[in-house]
Amino acid sequence: MFLRSLFAIFLLPLLVEAKTILEPLDYVSDNLFYETEDGFFAIQAGGSAEITGYYFNEAPIGFIFVQPGNHTQYHPRLTLEADAFVGERLSGSIKFRWDDGIDPGYMDNQVRLDEIFADGVIVPGHLDLRVGRFATIFGNWVPRLDAWDNPFISPPLAYDQATSVSDLAVPANALSFASRRTANDSNFLKTWLPIIWGPVYTQGIAAFASWGGFDLAVSGTNESLATRPSEWDDYDWTTPTFTGRLGYTHSAEWQFGLSGSIGSYFRPAAEPALPLGTDVGDYQQVVVGVDATWSSGPWQVWGEFLFSQFDIPNVSDPAQIFSYYIETKYKVTPQFYTALRFGHQFYNEIDTILGSQNWENDQIRAEVALGYKFDRHSLFKVQYQFQHQFTSFQDGENQIAAQFVIKF
Repeated sequence: MFLRSLFAIFLLPLLVEAKTILEPLDYVSDNLFYETEDGFFAIQAGGSAEITGYYFNEAPIGFIFVQPGNHTQYHPRLTLEADAFVGERLSGSIKFRWDDGIDPGYMDNQVRLDEIFADGVIVPGHLDLRVGRFATIFGNWVPRLDAWDNPFISPPLAYDQATSVSDLAVPANALSFASRRTANDSNFLKTWLPIIWGPVYTQGIAAFASWGGFDLAVSGTNESLATRPSEWDDYDWTTPTFTGRLGYTHSAEWQFGLSGSIGSYFRPAAEPALPLGTDVGDYQQVVVGVDATWSSGPWQVWGEFLFSQFDIPNVSDPAQIFSYYIETKYKVTPQFYTALRFGHQFYNEIDTILGSQNWENDQIRAEVALGYKFDRHSLFKVQYQFQHQFTSFQDGENQIAAQFVIKF
């Protein structure tokens, strides 16, 4: 009864107003497709506009870049995209965004080209080839990262949590490296890395094969999964990254995947500080992951388990990370949904002159989200996040976010 009253008082008037304001989007969306009379060439355009606001009581959770002392951040984004089809075997896609970075506050507002690639059908129904700039093929989260498809506002823990592995700062020894765990993560987001940096829009070539219930994707790109967005445009191919994913569709309800990737994670600017006789190509990141998806009726469940290993200069032991998350979405009604997600990330010990030590603090993150789709063009979401690291201090434990999305 309480929820019905809340809907009648607050959401129903908002829904009526939104329908009135957004009616022209029906006309726009229905006229963003063009096809020649013979059907040889076709183009489908679209896009979205979104505004996201964050509030945190201490420091932000995840990759949100703010000035010290701020407790709020706003993240506007405009996305324009188009898919073109030429004949039966050639297609392409392009995606522009205007925002303040892949992550909120990462850079000043600017237009950015995130994806531009061409797909060619080599063997119809069995083998395709892709060339250009595109999102990583690793795991099962990236295909639903856009605000319209993501039940949450933020990425999962493995894609959104800084570790004290750096792509620029070289530790003097193992103790120096392990001591980084006492620092506040939010002060080092410009030099510290996650396991996977969001969608990883890098450049390269990929092949997609399918047979029976299996799907195989392999790619060679210019940067590793952990590389920060400012390096994705680097045209240096001396240290390529190789990634693959084998997927299996068991039934309409169950899909599984096994992914792997290896590549160098250091920026070229770090090379002068590396040990004598080594270069950035000598320090690799290896990532292995398994993922699963289940859906039935109003329920959808996703999960991933990832293992990542970094080679660290002047440290004999590799830095290893174990991370998993599981999230579920339940459609209460065709328009209203709720979602829950839990993630856990933990780290190995390394040998130092003071004995074995964890090089980073273990973390857990719990998230809950509510979403309401007013119609096929508009979506409103709210999200609460709680994060705790197992140490005597916290970077930031509580965060609230709200997001409004218009799709056309």
